[in-house]
Amino acid sequence: MAEIEAALRKKAVGRKGYEGYSPLFASFECGEIGSMNFFHALSAVLGCSMRTDYNTFARLWVNIFDGENADLDKLLLELPQKKYLLSNANALVNERYIAHCAIVRNHFPLYEQRILSCNVGAIKPNPFIYKAAWARADVKPEQSLFLDDIPENIEAWRAEGGHGIVYHAGKHSIKELRKKLRTFEMPA
Repeated sequence: MAEIEAALRKKAVGRKGYEGYSPLFASFECGEIGSMNFFHALSAVLGCSMRTDYNTFARLWVNIFDGENADLDKLLLELPQKKYLLSNANALVNERYIAHCAIVRNHFPLYEQRILSCNVGAIKPNPFIYKAAWARADVKPEQSLFLDDIPENIEAWRAEGGHGIVYHAGKHSIKELRKKLRTFEMPA
């Protein structure tokens, strides 16, 4: 497991905003290489080319995601604002998870509502992906509220002029998120 983590999480040399990503993983997340090429390259790096097939790898790769979050789904239904999904997501995750996820279908049904790193060519917290989100939503940064589970992503969003709330489904309750949303006031 440590070998896999090292292959994915080395510093991305010379790529601002991609700290913590290996060059290979950053290329995958940015859509520069496809799923099959990533599988072969990662297998070569790990020296395990003959140990598994692509379909097994793909199933295991996507299996890291938690199941549906019914409480968040209900909360999003209560919010009248138009919503957009902004995610570091490679093509494999998009094809095998996002495209089939109920919360995505319920709240981000249109392609235009999904700003994915593999389609934009940038990974959070790189400002380029945030600018792409504001352009897609046709709003100014100060008119936006971003929820993310990684504080650094929120800090970068705020540095560009947006508003943000850190919310991690595994660490924070929906009750906590509701409270943060109730006490949040969008500046006029």
